[in-house]
Amino acid sequence: MSLREIKNELYQKEPHKEVFRHEKSEYNSDSISSSSSKKAELPKDDWLENEETISGGDRKNIKTGAWILGGLLLVIFLVVGFYKIKQSFFSSNKLVITLEGPLEVKSGNLVAYEIKYKNANTADLKNVVLKLNYPEDFKPEGNAQFKNEGTMISTAKLADIKGGGEGAIIFNGRTYSPKGNLIKIKAELAYMPSTVNTTFVASDQLAIGVSSVPLSLEVLAPQSISTGDQVNYLITYRNNGTEILENIRLKIDYPERFTFANADPRAFEGNNIWYLGSLPGGQIGTIRVVGKLEGNRDEMKIAKIAIGTNDSNGQFIKNNEETIRTKIASSPLAITQTVNGLNNLNINAGDNLQFELNYKNEGAIGLRDVIITEQLNSKILDYTTLDIAGGFYDTSNETITWKASDYPELKNLAPGQSGKIKFSVKVKGMIPVASANDKNFVISSLAKIDSPDIPTPISTNKIISSNKMDLKLNSKLLLNINGFYNDTNIANSGPIPPKVGQETTYTIHFAIANVSNDIENAKVETILPTSVVMTGKIFPEGSPLQYNERTNSITWNVGKVIAGMGIISARNEISFQVKIKPSPDQAGDEAPLLNATTFSAKDLFTGENISAIVSGKSTRLLEDSALGNNFKVTN
Repeated sequence: MSLREIKNELYQKEPHKEVFRHEKSEYNSDSISSSSSKKAELPKDDWLENEETISGGDRKNIKTGAWILGGLLLVIFLVVGFYKIKQSFFSSNKLVITLEGPLEVKSGNLVAYEIKYKNANTADLKNVVLKLNYPEDFKPEGNAQFKNEGTMISTAKLADIKGGGEGAIIFNGRTYSPKGNLIKIKAELAYMPSTVNTTFVASDQLAIGVSSVPLSLEVLAPQSISTGDQVNYLITYRNNGTEILENIRLKIDYPERFTFANADPRAFEGNNIWYLGSLPGGQIGTIRVVGKLEGNRDEMKIAKIAIGTNDSNGQFIKNNEETIRTKIASSPLAITQTVNGLNNLNINAGDNLQFELNYKNEGAIGLRDVIITEQLNSKILDYTTLDIAGGFYDTSNETITWKASDYPELKNLAPGQSGKIKFSVKVKGMIPVASANDKNFVISSLAKIDSPDIPTPISTNKIISSNKMDLKLNSKLLLNINGFYNDTNIANSGPIPPKVGQETTYTIHFAIANVSNDIENAKVETILPTSVVMTGKIFPEGSPLQYNERTNSITWNVGKVIAGMGIISARNEISFQVKIKPSPDQAGDEAPLLNATTFSAKDLFTGENISAIVSGKSTRLLEDSALGNNFKVTN
């Protein structure tokens, strides 16, 4: 086979070309060279054949596409190159911010801090915002450039920082914190370089120590007590400076399971906030708080006392704070008490108080000669009704004592052994109120149990198990209702005695009194019988008396009433007129004028809703002596 035939075999792709190749093989080399007219019919290489199939237009399109592709690559290259060059004008490490100021301050003093910044980049910085973060006991003051973003963040918008530019800004504030505390202030500068569409942040922080405070605190409290025992907090405060401190207040956060009893002086808000007002330099003051503290054995009870002032928004700012700890000490003896089956209740005048003392030896050894005492101290108790079921009541110290001679098991109380003692006493029916100070009565009962076998630790008081209860007395509400035909305030008319089918009017008087505690939301409510109608005449005119014709109800909205009103001062009284038109079935009998009436209010001392109820009223008005027996309906 010739070389040409081999090539044709190698590059032949389609079957029709094979036929064509056989046809061409009939010609010899001489006939090919001698006849130019048959040149087109000669066999060709496949790559030459494919090249000849591309038209001139296709070649033009290919060339144009190549130019476009090359142009796009060039543009991309230039853009990327420009961006890389532009980036070289900025580095975040070349923006430096520093926060400078005193590292030690006096609590309450105004201090200035300087924030410096420097841009060592060639590129400008835009959208520059300075943010300051600080704790709650730091208060910014007099910073016109800054805007408060909450209680612990301030921000300021700054002008663009040119390449190579620098600047500084002053920030003022006061630290209100106890001595020794560390205050941390952080400055953050957020910005966007002109060469990069990204926000960066640079920051610096300053730690400030509090070297002294103008207000000092000293708190005394027992280091350890038995659960349920009385605890006293003695707080001494002082202005150590020479300037007058204004708007000073003191606040106590009591431990859990602390029951407030009283304070001297009294708290201004609730039972834990005192407004001390102005405090001149060198002035000293004290506050004593008494209460009951309960807890588990060996539990540490923490009270926090803070002194400071209020800011412009009324928020309390601490200038100093002290923490006092009291441990609930372990005692092998335990004692608890209840009154009327409860360990926390409010009482009322005339109540019979049933006390029950429960005691137990929780130790591992027997205890000899156990003594139990109950101290009752209140002028509202009727001690003539005291029933102590054995024992001895000492009038000089108002204490009941029980010994083994009363309860033999107290001679030797074995481990785990328990027992109970019951006694009773009544609250006076008439509460003694002679002045404005006779209010907010409390019955304090302190139960204690002791044995000589309980050791006394060195340098500490002997731990005697005790339990204290404070029983608050609800105020007593008094309501007096009278009716008159012959009335000095509102003139009445109609037949006396009343007649069937004819109208007769009467005047009803409500008079109220409040004995021992301030009350609020006081109101008197009643419902008239269907046969009775209110005429609309009221005395004094304009009094807050409301009448609902559809329900026939009357409501007198009294509001707030101070303690002793009607006892040491005049009663609050209102009167209104009603009319009746008796029906035939009422003939020969007295006609009803008023149903049962309720006087209700909320006691501000005990927090309870209290009330007094008075029965209804009829035409039998014994208080109107001029009526005599003319109260029965006639025909």
